[in-house]
Amino acid sequence: MSNIRVTLWREYTDAAREIPGMLLGDAAVEEGAATASALRFSEQGARKVDLTEHVDIRRGADLGFALEQLSLVRELTRIGLPAQWTLACDDDFPVSPLHSLYPPSAVVQGDGGAARRWQDSYRYGSLFFRKGPGFIDVRDARRAGLRRLTFSRQAQLDAVRALDRGATLESVSPAVADDLRRHRLVTEIGPYLWWLPYRLHRWPDPRG
Repeated sequence: MSNIRVTLWREYTDAAREIPGMLLGDAAVEEGAATASALRFSEQGARKVDLTEHVDIRRGADLGFALEQLSLVRELTRIGLPAQWTLACDDDFPVSPLHSLYPPSAVVQGDGGAARRWQDSYRYGSLFFRKGPGFIDVRDARRAGLRRLTFSRQAQLDAVRALDRGATLESVSPAVADDLRRHRLVTEIGPYLWWLPYRLHRWPDPRG
């Protein structure tokens, strides 16, 4: 699998791109290194990360690579580091489950309004989890109010671990997969399920 290519900037505004010294440079994210890479970029002084290639989840695309890219976007979101990226998806793909992620600059789909709707609905901390010894605590503020879900059964913990970077349906318990779908904590991308919440990095105010 190819590395994810990114460009790092010292400032997040578009206007700052014209200022000498704001370009930090190019970097690559190896397979499975999204969490470590996002933290490293922040420590290096990056204030914005551009994904060079589209995140392409259309039928026939390299979905394994796309899930690695989405995992990077999720890890950048969790530490509050803006990402510039483009999502390419089929017209019938439900985009709204992804709205807890930092919004893309463009969504190649349908009427062309998906990116604006995403940008309008995005709030940091709308869907995150904390992990303790033997449990995962999810906080979901995507709808009115705040829902708290706790998973402590071993099958649930194993499923979250497997789905963190995306896994096929056959790799998780059908009952657990159905439960995660019911709570809208995963999204289906081709034959894969992918875990949506990000692990808490700093405490947000879910009231917005």
